[in-house]
Amino acid sequence: MTTDSSAFNLVDEPWVRVRMLTGAVVSLSLREVFEGAHHLSGLAGEIPTQDVAVLRVLEAVLLGATRAEHPRSDDENIDLWDAWWSAGEFPTDVVNYLESHRERFYLLHDDEPFMQVAGLRTASGNASGLIKLIADVPDGHQYFTTRAGPEIEALSLPEAARWLIHCHAFDPAGIKTGAVGDDRVKGGKGYSMGYPAWVGNLGVIVVNGASLFETLLLNLPLSLASPDDRPVWERPALPVGVCADHLAPTGPADLFTWPSRRVRLLERNGLIVDVQISNGDRLGPQNQSGKEPMTAWRKSANQSKRGGEDVYMPVLHVPERRVWQSLESLLVTAKSATQRAPVLDWVSRLIELECLPSDYRVRLRAVGIEYGAQASSIAGAVDDGLDARVGALTDPVLVQCAVDAAARAGKAVVALVNLASNLEQAAGGEPERPRTRTFEFGYSLLDGPYRCWLGELADVTTIGERLHDWSLQVRRILLDAGHSLITAAGPAAVVGHPVARMGSEEKQRVDAGLAEIWFRAALNKALGVAPVSQRQEVAS
Repeated sequence: MTTDSSAFNLVDEPWVRVRMLTGAVVSLSLREVFEGAHHLSGLAGEIPTQDVAVLRVLEAVLLGATRAEHPRSDDENIDLWDAWWSAGEFPTDVVNYLESHRERFYLLHDDEPFMQVAGLRTASGNASGLIKLIADVPDGHQYFTTRAGPEIEALSLPEAARWLIHCHAFDPAGIKTGAVGDDRVKGGKGYSMGYPAWVGNLGVIVVNGASLFETLLLNLPLSLASPDDRPVWERPALPVGVCADHLAPTGPADLFTWPSRRVRLLERNGLIVDVQISNGDRLGPQNQSGKEPMTAWRKSANQSKRGGEDVYMPVLHVPERRVWQSLESLLVTAKSATQRAPVLDWVSRLIELECLPSDYRVRLRAVGIEYGAQASSIAGAVDDGLDARVGALTDPVLVQCAVDAAARAGKAVVALVNLASNLEQAAGGEPERPRTRTFEFGYSLLDGPYRCWLGELADVTTIGERLHDWSLQVRRILLDAGHSLITAAGPAAVVGHPVARMGSEEKQRVDAGLAEIWFRAALNKALGVAPVSQRQEVAS
């Protein structure tokens, strides 16, 4: 160790941004995080994906601290988890584990810097530029960000540590700076490996509890761990090129710290002023469900057909959809086609064994990155969540009820969209013009009500009544919305316009009155319920 900056050790120095239960945001060292996790609300990094990346590193620490010499039984995993949960705070074993590996947590170590390669360099002497490290600065579009000037020219050591971890998790694919000594480099360039960094391939699911302590335990994949599963700091120092003896992950701790890139932070006067980011260990998303707990999985028909065996791919979040619109793909398990996130299987097991009450409240958080063409740039991000009793997210009967409610809402929104389209035609316009904005309008009206409804879903004996109440609520909301659309359509829609019938040259006059009759009928069909007065109204 040669400089004060090189003495920056993540075990001791504050770098993890957290939110206290009081709401205050502070920075803590790894030691302080684990000693006081029960006093912390959660992580509070610059962006949601940074929190996910740091959370996974914290989970890897816990997996390292709990690793056994021999595989544990299911009962042993449950007993270990229950003992920690009942204690309400982490034991000293966790900090002792960090101390035993302290040498690998120096951010700027001369020989083994944390998650970096000492001496990583290019033939030209040029590096990658900090803009490649900071994901909230769109490359080439700095005018879209509040981050500018000196903040891009240099980073503090704590901030650089967070972005380093984020880089290994979410860095885009594409051409990287070519590292001297990497035989994959051609003409000074490290060509795309075809995939972004590991976590960028996932639609991440996190179960958030009442404190960071609870969140860490709820997402701790003890059931997937093994004696061979080790995080990056327990493995030999990273080489410049491929780790020839470590081509596939051994378990969740390995995946939580998978070195997707070869990185070197360049420091001057106590600040990080540049960075080199080169290709690291390539890892495709196929069939990792036995090791990666934080995503749902879906069978890929195309890849399964080509390879002759079943291939499961992570279920990605859709930026245009709210998380509750995709509940079926996230929560429903049909072994032939989908697998819910293993973290939810683990929580379900905890409920089954009464280690966790089914009415315990959690926040199901969905986080991910949307990449551009060929995954070579960051186009956007997904961050959404649902507050619910944990049983509503794991119990098959309650889950199906939640999914059915979301499906009814979706069909009802389609009825509203068709009303808007028919009104547009009635006024002589193009039917496709209002569809996109009406979809968003309809779902925005139902978003808050659905979240409130799901938050109270708890009793399997009342699901019929709960679905009925939800259908009535949706009907009331969208009837009001439909009335507003009809009023706004104007006199031309009231008079109507001849419209060609589907599959025929014959035309039918469509006006606002007919559009409303169709809308009410479609709404009744979508929701499976209608007040008697409305049935009579449609019939008349």
